[in-house]
Amino acid sequence: MPRLARKYLEGSFFHIMSQGINKNYIFNQEEDKKMYIYLMYKLKKKYNIKIIAYCIMSNHVHILLNIETIDDLSSYMHKINTSYAQYYNKKHDRVGFVFRNRFKSESIINEEHLYNCIKYIFDNPVRAKICKYPREYKFSNYEQFKNNQYIGENNIEYDFIDVYENSEERSKYLIERFLEQKKVSLISIKRDNILLGKLVDYLYKHNISFRTMEKNLCISREKLRKCYNNYIKLPK
Repeated sequence: MPRLARKYLEGSFFHIMSQGINKNYIFNQEEDKKMYIYLMYKLKKKYNIKIIAYCIMSNHVHILLNIETIDDLSSYMHKINTSYAQYYNKKHDRVGFVFRNRFKSESIINEEHLYNCIKYIFDNPVRAKICKYPREYKFSNYEQFKNNQYIGENNIEYDFIDVYENSEERSKYLIERFLEQKKVSLISIKRDNILLGKLVDYLYKHNISFRTMEKNLCISREKLRKCYNNYIKLPK
């Protein structure tokens, strides 16, 4: 098994497990698992979290986190599970709890315990006879871990666009991702026609209509088309 770099062995490690209410399958479809992973990575910076290992099964998740404070951990998991529950209830037109009680957490006491925990997490789908080897399972970060690209500061991008069932939701996600990548605000983009053109080009390439862009950006289609046409004429 690949080893964590020495500098990443400092701090507090916790093994987290969240399970569906009544052990129900709450991650039945690929888009459900992708949504949970998306939320994990979206929120990690806000709560000073490093994601070391994870595996999303059909009715539960295992995550190994490196944290700064217990409060960060509690806030992070509460936000993930609350956000996922809202997504799940809306998708299935239901109300009520989605997760069984509060998440469970186990403190990692030493390095041997740490690596045993990582192996346990990645072996989940193997023990469930879903696959023969951990590398075959799509909804863990085994491959990123193996390639030493798993630490919280990594720049791995996950494409969760197919999580969203309609173009408006996809558009909102894409706009948010563009702002994060460029480290700019929507206000500053509205003041910069070249950057706005670049955003429109990015959305257009993901099959977002000008009508949807107009609604989500609160900018007229006429201006969006003009900025787009000017941008694509620029030398690349």
